[in-house]
Amino acid sequence: MTTTPAFEPNAPTPGASTSWRERLWPRGGSGSGENLRLLALIILAYVVIVTFQSPDFLSLASLFDLIRTGSALTIVALGVLVVMVTGGIDVSFLANAILSAWIATALSNALGIDSLAFALTVAIGIGTFVGLVNGLIIYLFSLPTLITTLAMQGVLQGVLMVFLGARPITAGFMPSSLRDFGTSVLFEIPAGPGFTGLSVFAIPLVIVIALTWYLLNRTPIGRASYALGSNPLGAVRSGVEVLKINLVVYGYAGALAGLTGLMMVSEIRLVNPVSLVGNELIVLAAVVIGGAKLTGGTGSVGGVVLGMALITLLSNTLVTLGLSASWNRFFIGAAMVAIAAISHYRAKQRNLKLLNFQDV
Repeated sequence: MTTTPAFEPNAPTPGASTSWRERLWPRGGSGSGENLRLLALIILAYVVIVTFQSPDFLSLASLFDLIRTGSALTIVALGVLVVMVTGGIDVSFLANAILSAWIATALSNALGIDSLAFALTVAIGIGTFVGLVNGLIIYLFSLPTLITTLAMQGVLQGVLMVFLGARPITAGFMPSSLRDFGTSVLFEIPAGPGFTGLSVFAIPLVIVIALTWYLLNRTPIGRASYALGSNPLGAVRSGVEVLKINLVVYGYAGALAGLTGLMMVSEIRLVNPVSLVGNELIVLAAVVIGGAKLTGGTGSVGGVVLGMALITLLSNTLVTLGLSASWNRFFIGAAMVAIAAISHYRAKQRNLKLLNFQDV
C-alpha cells in the first residue's frame, strides 16, 4: 500500500453489526445505498426505453440472454471489487484469465483428459497462483498496486505470445466438455419459433456472488479489508495483517479470473490469446459505477451486479435503439462520469449537513 486514502465514514467497520440486506444493499443515509438506488433507477428507465422501442424485449428470454452474456465478466468484476475495497487495484485479471484458460485447455489436450472438473481445477489454480504472486510482490516491495498488476499483465501476455506461441485453440481442438459447458442450459422455455434456456453459467454466478458477499461481510478478513481501504495506517496499528489480506484478496481475484477465462472460451468456443485484451475498462467501469472507489473502503456486491447489468444491457440493446456497437464505450464512460458526479455532490451535501448539525 503506497497511498493513504481519506477515511470513508460510510464504510463498514470491523465489528459493525448490520443485516445481510444492508450489506448487499446499503440504506438510510449511506452514500453507497443512494448510489445503488440511482443505478437501479437508471437501469429501470433504460429498460422502459428499450421496451418502448422493442416490445418483445421485456421477457424471460432477454433475462436469460443477459445472464449468459454477463455472467463471466460479473464474476471477474467481483474479484476486482475485493481488491478495490482494500484500496488496491488489479488490471492483470483478463491477461490472467486468458492465460489460465489457454493452459487448462492445452493441458487437457496434451494429457487426453476431457473433463470440465480438471480444466476448472487447472484454470482456477493458475489464476490463484498469479494472484498470490501479485499480492506477495506488492507487500514485499511496497509497490503501487497499479504498477505491479500492469507489469504482471505485460508478463502474462509475453508468456502467451513468446513462450506458448500465441496459437489460438479452435473449437475442433477443444475438449468436448468445454464446448458443452458454454452451450448447456438448466432448463428451456418457448421463445418465438424456438426455445431459449437459462445458461449453466447461472450456477457459478450465484455461487461467486454468495461467496464474495460472505467473504466481505461475514469474515474477519472482509471487515479488515474495508478497514484497510478506509484507513490503512489505523488498520495496521489495530493489528490488521497486511500480508494476509493481500494474499487472500489477490489470490481470490486470481481464482475468479481463472474461472472467468474458462467460461469465456467455452462460450465462444475459441481460446484466442488476444481475445480479451482491452476489455479491462468494461470490468473496472462496472465496479466503479457500482459504488466502489479507487481509494478503497467502499463497494458492495449488489453494486457490482447492477453495474455489470447496466453495461451488459447497453452492449446487448444498442442495436435495438438504432445505434452501432461503437456507442457502447461512450455510454459506459458517460454513465461513470454522471454517477461519480452525482455521488460526489450528494456526499458533499451530507458532509455539510453533518457540520451544521455538529455546530448545533
